[in-house]
This record gives sequence, structure tokens and C-alpha cells, in this order.
Amino acid sequence: MKTGNPKLAATVLISGVSMVISYLINLLITPYITEKLGIEAYGFVSIAKTAVSYASIATVALTSFIVRFISVSYHAGDMEKARGYYASSVAASVGLLGILMTLMILAVTQLEYILNIPENLVGSVKLLFVIVFLNFGLTTISTPLGAVFYIKNRLDILGVVKIVAYIAEAVVLLCIFSMMPPSIWFVGVGSLTATLVILLYSGRMTRKLTPELRFRKESVSGGKIKTIMGNGIWNSLNSLGNTLNSGLDLLISNLFLTAEATGQIAVVKIIHTMFASLYQVIFQPLQPRLIQVYAQDDTSRFVMELKKSMKICGCVAALAFAGFFALGKLYYHLWLPEENALLLYQLTIVVIAISITEGIMQPVYFVNTLTLKNKIPCWVTIGSGIGNVVVTYFLLRYTDLGAFAVVGTTTVVMLCINLFFNPMYAAKCLGIRQGALYGTLCKHFLATGAIVGALWWMNRLLNPQTWIGFFASVLPMSVVGVAIYIVLVSNKAERQELWKKGMQLLCRTKVSKADNGVDKEME
Repeated sequence: MKTGNPKLAATVLISGVSMVISYLINLLITPYITEKLGIEAYGFVSIAKTAVSYASIATVALTSFIVRFISVSYHAGDMEKARGYYASSVAASVGLLGILMTLMILAVTQLEYILNIPENLVGSVKLLFVIVFLNFGLTTISTPLGAVFYIKNRLDILGVVKIVAYIAEAVVLLCIFSMMPPSIWFVGVGSLTATLVILLYSGRMTRKLTPELRFRKESVSGGKIKTIMGNGIWNSLNSLGNTLNSGLDLLISNLFLTAEATGQIAVVKIIHTMFASLYQVIFQPLQPRLIQVYAQDDTSRFVMELKKSMKICGCVAALAFAGFFALGKLYYHLWLPEENALLLYQLTIVVIAISITEGIMQPVYFVNTLTLKNKIPCWVTIGSGIGNVVVTYFLLRYTDLGAFAVVGTTTVVMLCINLFFNPMYAAKCLGIRQGALYGTLCKHFLATGAIVGALWWMNRLLNPQTWIGFFASVLPMSVVGVAIYIVLVSNKAERQELWKKGMQLLCRTKVSKADNGVDKEME
């Protein structure tokens, strides 16, 4: 594992940079649209992206296992089977998308009767939907091509490609916004540009790194398509449940609330999406280690690695939530000065409260995948999603909670699932006592509360008022938050290991500086 650490660190760093660039694009575009077109216009950008998530329920059954089957066959040396899965997945992706795109075109022609769209935005919203769905189609087709990055363990290259794609997106957005009157469909063009870059480069890397994989019509197999989708159907059902739990928030808001409230919910969901992306960036490089240990059939060792991963992800989640709790109001004042910063802050705190458990649960979710026990979690997710929609409907109809009813119901439902179902079901899948993971969870909640209090106090002490002050406060707050989490959550052995690695890094730095000094003297 030591030899893989540099690549692991590089992958995390590069993925982090790509996520930051994507975030900066949202940071700059959102206030521009809300200022020029109104916050209700931005709501339709998120609604269009959410509509894609509805369509993706159908494609997840296919795409979720494409990489797995192609990669396993390739590494097993069975190139005929690998080519069969590759060709079959490409053909199935194109065929499925043909059906979905036909349905999308029919829906767009009647869009003003499906959604409440201001008359002045109907044309722009329709064009936005067309572009966003086209982007979705290209993303789906690129999935088989993306298998090369997993086969050759070059996720770092994929990260670089994403950085280039997001920079291209930023350049295109800058050009069209500066040359034409602002319109919300521009956002779709930017995303489409990024997807095209990723698609083209993935195809190039497939030809270069895996020349054995070529699309041939005779390699397409209905049986292989059935195998892929038969295993992925549970992921589709899980996506349906997740959509019911949170993906319908914007649609419900559009139908029951004002366009302004829908726009506000769309804005605060950007923060939750950013947090969720951050957790994926942190957890993805930890997955190979969990897979390796699980394959060794040593449950006690796997549980130890699982808890380590939970603590790493939990630290990031606690820090992210506490940081926004302390600085969020200032963030909105600086980011969207024309909007109601206090209301946006309050809505966001309700939404990201999920992240307190969502971050630390990432490794726990992965247990279901490793043990191939996804059926019960799927039905739980679907059941809770239906309950979510029903409760939200009654709260909107019979109370004055408004936007808080929409986001609050989702938060309560997801917190309950993460607290009372996921830890116990993961323990059952692993054959350990059902309360085995709650010790780590309790420490995590204690540390999160302590970090929230500490960062809130630091915010009052530092009292930042500008973007410079905001970012200057982030570093000391992060250091304090990480220190608190390590003290309250890690055990003695883990703290000693962290101290040892820190000292080794410090010593290597000193040696490097000393060597540089000697080199200069010799010169």
C-alpha cells in the first residue's frame, strides 16, 4: 500500500481541485443570474438538472455496473468477454437514450403546462431543458468509455480531464455571457461543453490505454445487457427512493410555493450538493483499501478499517457543517447581497444538517455494495421517500411552514434512516453486533457539537466582514476543528500513528532543506 500512497494523495488533490473549479463557476454564475433575471429564474436551472435525475433512474440500472463488468473481465484476461460487455453497454446506452430523448422532446413541447413558468421565461426554460437533457445523453454514453480510468487505475488522469473540462466550461460561459443578453439556457451550454471535453478525451484514452476494447456490432450481446441491468436494477430502485426523498423538493416547491421560494431552495441546495461532492472526493480513494481487506475475509480487521474510514469522512463532514454554521450568514451576505441572507442561511442549515450523518455514513453505505445486500436498503429508501412526499404535501397544505416544510421533512427522514437503519443493517451484513458502529457515531456527534461551538466563538472573535476576511478565517478554523475531532474521536493508537507520520513528514522536509543548502554551498 505504501507505493500507492503518492497516487492516492494525487488523486484526492486533483479531484479536490476539479471540485473547487466547479464550485467557483456556481459561485460566480448564480449571483449574476439572480441579479439579472431574478432568483426565480435560477430555480429552473436546478429544476432542469433535477429532471435529469428522474431520467437517470432508468439509466442507472445500466450504467452503475458497466465499469465493474468491463474491468473484471479485462483484469481476468478474458478480452472477448470484456469486449462483449463494452460493445453491449455502448449499444444499450444509445438505445435507451433514444427512448428517453423522444419522451423528453414530447415533454418539453408541453412544459409550460407541466410547470409553473413565468411567461417571459417559457422559451429560455424550454431551451435549457433540451440542452440539459442532451448533456445527460452524452454523459450516459461516456460511461463505458470511462471504464479505462478504472481498468488502468488512472483516476488521477480523469481528475485532470475534469479540470480541463471545467475550465472550458468557464471560458464558454464567460464568452456567451459577455457577448449576448443574459439567459438561463447559457448554463446548460457551459455544462454541455464540459461533458463534450470529458467524452472526447475518454474516447481517446480508451483507444490509447485499452486498444483491445473496440466497438464491434457482432460483440453486442443481449445476454450481457441483461446481466448488467439485472444487477443494476436495485441501484435504480435506490435512485427512485433518493429522488422521492430529496429530488422532488424543487418540483413540489414549483407546484405549491412561489417561484421566488423555489429559487431560494435551489440556491441552498447548491451547498448540499457541494458537501455531497466533497464526501465523494474524500471517500472514493478509501474504497480500494476497504475492498482489499474485505476480500481477505477478516471481519475484525475490516471493521477496524471501516471505523477508520468513518472517522476520516466524519472529520470532513463535521468541519464542513460547523464551518458553514459559523460563516454561512456572512457567505450569503457577500455572495448574494440582493437576497434575504438570513432566510437563505436558515434554510441551508436545515438542509445541510443531513451532512452531519451523511459524511460519516459514506463507508457504511459501501458495506451494502461489498456484501451485495442492496435489496432491503432499496425498499427502506423507497418507503421513506413515499412517506416524505406525503408528509410534505400535508405540511404545505395545512401549515404555514412553506419552504421549511419542503427541506425540513427531507432532513428529518434522512437523519432517521442514517441513525436507526444504516448502522444496524451494515452490522447485520457483516455479522457483528448491531451496536458495533454506534460508539464511533456518538464520538462523532460529540466532536461535531464541540467544533460548532468553537468555530462559532472564533467567528465572533475574528469578526470577518469581507471575502478576504472570510477566507482568512477558514484556515485557523479548520486547524482548530481538525484538532478537536482528533482528540475527541480517535483512539490512542490512531493519535500516535498520526503523530508519527507528522514527525516523519517534518523530518523529511528538514532533510530536503538541508540537502538544498548543501547543494547551494557546493555551487
